[in-house]
Amino acid sequence: MLAGGVARFLAPPDLWLDEAQSVAIARLPLPDLFEALRQDGSPPLYYLLLSAWTGLVGTGSAAVRSLSGLLALATLPLAWRGTRQLAGRRAAVAVVVLLATSPFAIRYAAETRMYALLVLLTVLGAMALRAVVRRSGPWPVLGLGAVTGALLLTHVWAFHLVAVVGLLALAGLPARRRTALRVLVGLGIGLLVFLPWLPSLLVQLASTGTPWAQVGGLVALPVALDAWQGGGGLVARGLGALLLLLAALGVVVVPAARRAGAAVLLVSFRPRPSRGQLLALSAGTLVLAGLVSRLTGSAVSGRYTSVALLPFLALAGLGLAALPTPRTRIVGLALAAALGLGAALPVVGDPRTQAGEVARALRSAPPGDVVVFCPDQLGPAVHRLVPPAQGLDLVVYPDLRPADRVDWTDYVARVTGRPSAEVAADVLERAEGAGIWVVTGRGFTVPSPRRCGDLVEALAAARGEPRVVVRPDAAVPEALRLQHLPPGPA
Repeated sequence: MLAGGVARFLAPPDLWLDEAQSVAIARLPLPDLFEALRQDGSPPLYYLLLSAWTGLVGTGSAAVRSLSGLLALATLPLAWRGTRQLAGRRAAVAVVVLLATSPFAIRYAAETRMYALLVLLTVLGAMALRAVVRRSGPWPVLGLGAVTGALLLTHVWAFHLVAVVGLLALAGLPARRRTALRVLVGLGIGLLVFLPWLPSLLVQLASTGTPWAQVGGLVALPVALDAWQGGGGLVARGLGALLLLLAALGVVVVPAARRAGAAVLLVSFRPRPSRGQLLALSAGTLVLAGLVSRLTGSAVSGRYTSVALLPFLALAGLGLAALPTPRTRIVGLALAAALGLGAALPVVGDPRTQAGEVARALRSAPPGDVVVFCPDQLGPAVHRLVPPAQGLDLVVYPDLRPADRVDWTDYVARVTGRPSAEVAADVLERAEGAGIWVVTGRGFTVPSPRRCGDLVEALAAARGEPRVVVRPDAAVPEALRLQHLPPGPA
């Protein structure tokens, strides 16, 4: 567990696109922050927290990532307390160790994004639901409403989790009418908390998109498992198989009992309601999210599955707790922890972007040189590393806007609406008498690689063959190429 806690604060030095975009938005004054989020497509809670955090600790990479690390650490004792209240000490130990050594949880605890906050809020949500069930009066219901509102204001995939909780409450109306109604009232309060952001959400749904991502369906299930196990390596696949086995045991196995002096597993094909609810909150949330993604053409991404991680690990923890002997439980938990750390630790320091390499190469550029990013998604990570005092003109394809943030509004139409030759003419006019630097990357579908290639060719026709300064590294997810064209006539 100590290794998992420390690993939550280990990360490569440079922020990649999403992290740099988050910091750029968080640094804006509040009215501008809300407007920027309309262009980005995200709810505001994490960005407000990050804005306050950067005001205290600054905007260095380690400083901004430490918010997620601290949120992730705070999740562990809360997960212990919540699981112990619901399922006992044995299950609590298993869940906390699985969470502490989870490659997924470690990765997003060291990233300047909202996913560590999502996991924390799901833990608080489980505790709030228990309080509603166990205690009378308005305060537990209000607490559930506050956590629900916070979830919805953190990520849109929280709607899928809240919808499943609502369906489970509706299913419980005949048997436990009073409790189910209290849960539904709490969820309704959460929706009211979200209501002020609804106009912005409607704008986002109409105008922003995710052209970089695959559309869902049942693919959400393997996408989630791949993310939770830490990728496709051999160790990660071993972890994924073990977690699936343990989660299956958590659904169907009754805690270990003794018969004729031997410990045995008791299998029930009519699992306890609590196990079915955990299955619905994990797999059911993912299936619902995938179907919504298929119907709306929106994204499915491994990091979005943060909302379903906790109930899945809870099932796996219950499976571990149900193993028949202390030795099997210790061996199973140790194996899961070893596989988790084995998948996570070797890659915690792997670079996610070549932005730092490009920024260092640009130090030789004189003031007034123009740096063009194609696609614009390469801009934010480099922009934050280039000091304004250097006097470079950092702009993005195709409209030559500042490179500090990506505007996802009507993205496909906007970035494909002009021929690259026209963009090149604008760049040449802007860079009259100055050098031109072009940053391109691989793996982007919008705009197509052909458009960025056409841009470079049009610039080369006027300025001569570009010199490659930084070559893309195939091992880095956000690989960049930097090319330089010398100054033309003033």
